Amino acid sequence: MSIRIDECNMDQTFSGGVFTETIDGGRAGAEIELLPSGVGARTPDGEAFVIPYRECQVEVGGFSGRMVFCRNADRSLTIFCESPKFAKALSFASSGMLDDQLTSGLKKQRGESRRGFAIGTFFVIAMLLLVVGGYFGIRAGARSAVLALPVSIDAQIGDAAMGSMDLGGPKLDDEVVVGAMQSIVDRLAPTAAIEGIDFRVHVVESNQINAFALPGGNMVVYTGLIRNAETPEQVAAVLSHEMSHATLRHGVQRIGQSLGIWAGVSLLIGDVSGLMGSAVDLMQVASVNSYSRAHENEADREGVRMLHAAEIDPSGMADFFEQLEEKHGDVPGIFAWVSTHPDHASRIASVRAQVAALPSHEYREIEVDWPAVKRRVDEMDGREIDQQPNADQENAEVE
Repeated sequence: MSIRIDECNMDQTFSGGVFTETIDGGRAGAEIELLPSGVGARTPDGEAFVIPYRECQVEVGGFSGRMVFCRNADRSLTIFCESPKFAKALSFASSGMLDDQLTSGLKKQRGESRRGFAIGTFFVIAMLLLVVGGYFGIRAGARSAVLALPVSIDAQIGDAAMGSMDLGGPKLDDEVVVGAMQSIVDRLAPTAAIEGIDFRVHVVESNQINAFALPGGNMVVYTGLIRNAETPEQVAAVLSHEMSHATLRHGVQRIGQSLGIWAGVSLLIGDVSGLMGSAVDLMQVASVNSYSRAHENEADREGVRMLHAAEIDPSGMADFFEQLEEKHGDVPGIFAWVSTHPDHASRIASVRAQVAALPSHEYREIEVDWPAVKRRVDEMDGREIDQQPNADQENAEVE
C-alpha cells in the first residue's frame, strides 16, 4: 500500500532507501519521514510512499546488523534506514505499536554477533598470515593467506551473508522451478576447480535478470533470468560464471584484500564482532555487484571450461549476452547480470575466442523441460508467494 505524502508534515527525518518494483531499478535512496500515521519515504525523483504503522512489518539486519526494514503487508514495499537513532524514533512515533518487533529483531542480531565470534577466530589466522607475508605486498599477501584457509571458512562467511541479505523478493519453494535450477548446477558441480563446495540453489521472484553465488555455495537465481533465457544451456552459462567466483574463491580473496593487515590487529585486541560485520557487509556488496576486472575475466574463462567439461555447449554464454543486448538494448538497469559485469562487447569476443580454441566435442543437452519451467514461472507471476525463511530465521525459531 502506498500513499502520497505531499501534504504531510514531517515529524522526523532520516537518510535511508526504498525497495519496490514500482520505481526504476527496484530500489532508490530516500529521505525517511516518521509521520503521525506511518513511516514515509521520498525519493530524489519526488516519488513518495507511506507504510501505516498498523501494517508495518519490522525486521532488523542488513549489512551492519543495525538496518531497520519496514515492509507493508504484501511485502511489495520496503522502507529501510540504518541510522542509530531510527529504531528508538520509530518506537516513539508509533506509540510503542512496533516495540515487540523491534525488540525481537535487535535480540536476534545480538545473538548472531555472538555466533559470529567462532567465524571471526579463523580470521585471526588469515590476518596474521597477511602480516607475515606483508613484504609481498598487501594484495598479494591477502590472496596467499586466504587461499591457505580451509574451504569450510567460505561456507561460514557465505551462510552468514545469506542469512542477513535482503534478496529483493520472495524465495520460491516450487519443485519444478527450483528443481530445474538445482539440476543444472548439479550437472556443473563435478567440474568445479576445488572440492568441498556444496552448491545450493535459491530461486527468488524478481524481474531482475540476475544470479549470484556466495562463498561456500549458496546461489541465488532470479526469475527474471529464467524468463529471458531461451534454453537451459543459457542459464547454465550464467551459473557457471557465478559458480566460478565461488570455486576460485574470489569473494574471500576480496575480503582479505579489502580488510587488509590492520584487520588482524583489530582481531588481536578483541574487536571480533566489528571485523566480522565488515567481512559480511563486504561479501553482500561483492556478491551482487561487480568483482574486479581480473576476477570477472577469470570467472568467464573458468565458466567456459566448466561448461565444456560438463559436455554443455559453452557458446551459450556469448549467445545469451548477444540475445539480451538485442532484446533489451544497451544493457538497461533491469539487466542486472550484465550491467554489473563490465566490458560487455569485449567479453563476448573473449568468450568466443576461448570457445573456438577448445577441442571439438559432442555436447549433450541439459535434460530439463524448459518450456514447462518457464510456464511455471509465468503462472506464478503476479501470484502471492510466501516468503521462505532463510537458515538464520529457522535457527532463531528453533532457539
